Amino acid sequence: MHVFFPRADEGDLLAALRASGAEVTAEPVQRRVPLATDRTFEGADWIAVTSPATFTVLEQLSLRIPESARLAVVGLGTATAAREHGYRVDLLPVGGESSAASLAETWPAGSGRVLIPGSALSSPVLAAGLREKGYEVETLPVYTMEPVESLPQRLVTDYRSGHFDAVVVLSGSMGTAIEQLLGWPSETAVVAFGPPSAASLHHRSVPVAAQAATQDADGLIQALATIRKHSA
Repeated sequence: MHVFFPRADEGDLLAALRASGAEVTAEPVQRRVPLATDRTFEGADWIAVTSPATFTVLEQLSLRIPESARLAVVGLGTATAAREHGYRVDLLPVGGESSAASLAETWPAGSGRVLIPGSALSSPVLAAGLREKGYEVETLPVYTMEPVESLPQRLVTDYRSGHFDAVVVLSGSMGTAIEQLLGWPSETAVVAFGPPSAASLHHRSVPVAAQAATQDADGLIQALATIRKHSA
């Protein structure tokens, strides 16, 4: 199976895909742009992080989550990134689904101030869910995602000719970049990494052939396997 993975050619997720037997072409369709801020985390009871990239950007901006604040993350991948940056994780969703909705559902009712640093393009689902549970919530955009200016011509030609059996979409903004730069060939099955990316694709009327049940390598490999089975 030929898979287009629209991110840099690195990381455990990509290595696991190749180990499963998939022939993977990886090329980023977006670039991350840090956003300068003069705000800090002081006074926050909780910090909620919904993307591994957030920890990298916080380091670039010289922002450190204080030990006095508890840390909640959206899933196992984000938890791993947190620990790699020296943080202890206090809360993450149960059941394997990595989404803002699942984190909001897992979060206990209570009070206090929650700060959510992350992408300027992030969904408001988590903030709304925590406000319903009694918290004072503030979002802090520390980066945004922009489509790259261009892609290698060979990749564009292969993609638009239906060379790939599947394309993986890991976020709503990634779907936007793919649509602007490449489009959606009918021969290529679209695989959503989780509920947020699937919802964004449905909103764009893009048919989703499969959705990963869990936001990790196993979930993505199983989703790709359903496509392989249907196309066999």
